[in-house]
Formats: sequence, structure tokens, C-alpha cells
Amino acid sequence: MIKIIGAIILVGAAAVLGFSAAANLNTRERVLSGFSRALDIMHSEIGQYLTPLDELMSKLSGISPVPLDGFFKQCFEEMKNKPDTPFRFIWVKNIKHADYLRLRGEETEVIAALGNVLGRYSAEEQKLAIEHASRCVESMSQSASRDRKRLGGFYAKLGIICGIAVVIVFI
Repeated sequence: MIKIIGAIILVGAAAVLGFSAAANLNTRERVLSGFSRALDIMHSEIGQYLTPLDELMSKLSGISPVPLDGFFKQCFEEMKNKPDTPFRFIWVKNIKHADYLRLRGEETEVIAALGNVLGRYSAEEQKLAIEHASRCVESMSQSASRDRKRLGGFYAKLGIICGIAVVIVFI
């Protein structure tokens, strides 16, 4: 009886790991898609209305999907609490420490690079930087979607199979 319970726990734990890996792929795709939409909003807000960055971060935190809303909220809060800190430092620090967004290195670097331009240059130069970042993020979003479709089910099944294999080895 104890062996059966142990076997069930092992298979369950391995399955959870597999489903967790698949969920990370879903999160990554959702975040990149959300960043793509956020960049479109940033482009129009900065280019047409010259919206201040604190207002823009507040707006984006209210309309972005979870967990991306937390990134924009954190930027807004730090801008409010540390008004002497340049925005680029706030943006880069928050994107580099946003493990919950499940972004990969290159994706993080592209988004971090945008922070070095926002609020520092003319609206036209910021629009150009946002357009470049938007193209990159859109491409990465499509890649994340392909990864999710290709690997999502694989990770889930692999977790279950590994759990069964471990049980077989122990029995």
C-alpha cells in the first residue's frame, strides 16, 4: 500500500513539473504579446500626446495582463517614491529582476534597451526606439507562440512519462 502511494506521489510530482514547464511557456507568450500591445500604446501616447512617463506607467499597469501589469506598476511606484532616480535605471532594474515574466535573456535585453531611450530624448527619437523594440518583441512573441505550440504538450507528457519511469525503476 505504501509503495502504491509513493508511486502515485512520484508520478504526480513529475507531472506537476512537466505542467509547470508548459505553464512557463504560456506565461512567456502572454507577456510578450502584452508587451507588444503596451509598446503600441506607448508609441501613440508618447508620439501624439506627449504623455509623461509616470502617467503612462500608471495607465499601462491598469490595462496590461497579469503578470505584466506588475512590471508597469513597479515602475510607476518607484518613479513616485524615488523622483530623483532616472527612469532608465528604474526600467532596467525592474525588467532585469522580473523573473516572474519568464522572459529569456535576449527578450529581456531588447526591452531593457528601450528604457535607455524613454524619457531622455525627443518624442520622435523615442517613437523610433519604440518601433524598433516593437518589431523585435513581435518577432519574439511569434517565436514564443511557436515554442508553446511545439513544446507545451511535450513538457506535460514528458513529466508524466518521467514519473512513471522513476516508479518502474524503484519497483
